[in-house]
Amino acid sequence: MRMTFAGCHPEARPPFSQSRYPLMRILFLTQGNRSTPSSRGRALQYLPALEAAGHECVVRPAVREGEAVDGEDRGGFGARGHQAFRTFTRRVQDLHQIRDYDWVHVQRPILPPPLFDLESRIARETRMIFDLDAPLYLGRGKVKFPSLAWLRARRLSGICRRAKRVVVENEELAAFVRRQGVEPVLLPSAVDTESYFAKGAQERRMLKIPVLGWFAAGATDADLRELLPSLFDLHSRAPFVFRVIGGTPHAISARCPIEWTPRSAEGEASDFAELDIGLLPRKDTPWNRAQPALRLVQFWAAGVPVVASPVGVAMRLIRHGENGLLASGRAEWSAQILRLIRDRELRRRLIAEGRRLALEQHSVQALAPRFLALFEETKSEGAHGGNAEDVRAASA
Repeated sequence: MRMTFAGCHPEARPPFSQSRYPLMRILFLTQGNRSTPSSRGRALQYLPALEAAGHECVVRPAVREGEAVDGEDRGGFGARGHQAFRTFTRRVQDLHQIRDYDWVHVQRPILPPPLFDLESRIARETRMIFDLDAPLYLGRGKVKFPSLAWLRARRLSGICRRAKRVVVENEELAAFVRRQGVEPVLLPSAVDTESYFAKGAQERRMLKIPVLGWFAAGATDADLRELLPSLFDLHSRAPFVFRVIGGTPHAISARCPIEWTPRSAEGEASDFAELDIGLLPRKDTPWNRAQPALRLVQFWAAGVPVVASPVGVAMRLIRHGENGLLASGRAEWSAQILRLIRDRELRRRLIAEGRRLALEQHSVQALAPRFLALFEETKSEGAHGGNAEDVRAASA
């Protein structure tokens, strides 16, 4: 297979092999490159598996290095408009070549509503897989526009109906897709578990003042405000350092040590290297209930025990006291974090069970066969069978 990025064109279709399925050319229209967590977890980490199967892939990110960071907002409306224009011009160029590919994998909507519907053109020209890993039909800004929310949901509904397959991160997103009359494929984000784990690192960290970690990227200040009072209460009872990773440093009326650190240029795995306890505070909102499991699984893969709010994915995946701890309210958050700080044996048990779950259920190796199956044809679909509606009709 020939893997190319951002405008580099493969030369020719690889020769047919004695594979169970024909070799294919696949175009990935991602949000970003390998430094973008969502693009990495939803598609890019599977490229070696596709290569091993003999397929040929081309990756064209909408957001390139230095233009934005996944989950973070750089600039206001003007900056977002400029990024949308760049994405539009890049995707128009891609449209001229989509007939050269057997499949086009689209990560999230290409442009926000009510801008141009490029997905319809892709679905008409070739087989499109649409990947939805966040509740984009909800919105999360301070100012709510009901008409914009309606447009956003209508746009996503149309994409789901036209796609050959729709892939979702969790059951909340699957429920939205089913309401559009489409049966989705449930596939959580994958984590390269080997790059996150350093043997013996957990024992070495237990000998130092514990570092509590919270990732600002993809979270909100409301989540942080949910956590801070508990940390203020805790600081008089046990020494620790609270580290905020990513986001923009700003003034906090803090009564505990807070470190603001940028996300690592080498990749997120190194951001976990000095963490002792991972914190996942989330307000109980529709947006947070549909958030992906990626951050939780990253903590597990890195051998970092987790304290989380019982909201969304944490409520579904965490078994309290077995693979993590759940906390609600100021006093309970303080108590559960203090419990982990003082009980090293509990930390070891949570680390071992979390690491096991990451390897068995969320690793690239575990999920790769399910990802490759997205590009396999069923007998009812034919060579260039239609969209999701056609597939359902054929299988009825």
